[in-house]
Amino acid sequence: MSSVTVARDRLTGYLMKGEAARFNDADFDQVLIHAMDMEASDVYFKTSRPVVARVHGRLVRLTTRPLQHAEVVRLVVLMYGANAEVELRKGTPLDQAFSVKVNREKDYRFRWCATGVRIDGAFGISVIMRELKEVPPAAREEEYHADLWRALFPLQGLVFITGETGAGKTTTLASWIRKIAEDPESDTHIVSFEAPIEYRLDSLATTSCEIDQSDVPADVASFALGVVNALRRDPDVILVGESRDAETIKAAVLAAQTGHLVLSTLHSNSVQTTFLRLIQACPVEELYSIMGAVIGNIEIIVCQRLVRSTDGRRCAVREHLVFNSYIRNELLKTAATNISLLPYRAGQLLAQFGQSMLQDAERLHAEGRIDQTQVDLFRAEGEAAEATSQAPFGVLEVAHA
Repeated sequence: MSSVTVARDRLTGYLMKGEAARFNDADFDQVLIHAMDMEASDVYFKTSRPVVARVHGRLVRLTTRPLQHAEVVRLVVLMYGANAEVELRKGTPLDQAFSVKVNREKDYRFRWCATGVRIDGAFGISVIMRELKEVPPAAREEEYHADLWRALFPLQGLVFITGETGAGKTTTLASWIRKIAEDPESDTHIVSFEAPIEYRLDSLATTSCEIDQSDVPADVASFALGVVNALRRDPDVILVGESRDAETIKAAVLAAQTGHLVLSTLHSNSVQTTFLRLIQACPVEELYSIMGAVIGNIEIIVCQRLVRSTDGRRCAVREHLVFNSYIRNELLKTAATNISLLPYRAGQLLAQFGQSMLQDAERLHAEGRIDQTQVDLFRAEGEAAEATSQAPFGVLEVAHA
């Protein structure tokens, strides 16, 4: 039985020592370094509020006093330039990269977004900074269901990792890339398109793997154009940061059809809603052809959610469905009859052949990694979803062309 770690107090347990009465440029650097020492993923600077960080899912305070507006302005000027406040007052959010030097060998990289907000009816600024890590964690077999791990690295086809914003999709994808890249007999060329680049995959130690990373839109205008470009570059694996529109989905399918492994993300929280999201992304006149191609080439859907673990951190609970010829045929028959029933049929096939979130939560609880409360939440969620899905999804009315 694992012992549960007692969390620090969110108001006092993470405070930096020697907080300055007014922050200068060096003080901001020290706040960010302290946040990284506290294992923060995101740091919040806002007019008239203390500095806050997200640490393993919890929002905690790093400073005691509220920031003056002039201090937040100073931060955005440091990162963007002298006209930062002018741009924000014009209604233009700012979104760029920033780095902090720790010492000669080490620096921290961040992606930051600044937005004008209302503070007591007056203009204020909110800045959110997310760390961009150098090297992704390694994908470890013990963190995955055995069936999923065995199927996880097909030679070709589509693999989707899905989840809400902040579910760790990018980290999971990057860990898969690391697993492939560090195999000494990999003989793999990986081409990646991301917005933004969160991990420096080309910094991985490899002996038989080449990795090319491109930022969308800085290096390539769109994910769809990136995939088309990748097909001319002798790729084995293509990473598509997000399959957000029909053009990207079509390009990813084409790459899979021509013998490549395509890894991508979607914003959906279950196997059922993954199909719903794909359908909604496609124009009606192309819906049947695109979804038929997706079904014919999809290999795995992994849906992920981060929950509090017994060690005070977070761990991933995953729903998955590994596709085979029977599952593909069943989905193709459903699509031919009534494509709006695809999500419902996918849910039935998940129950028969895959693993639900609840089942994975029960596995993690048996291993002592999450507590019973988390399992109960997934059980209640599953029961509610089952009660509302006695009738198939009714959000789509699609007629055959």
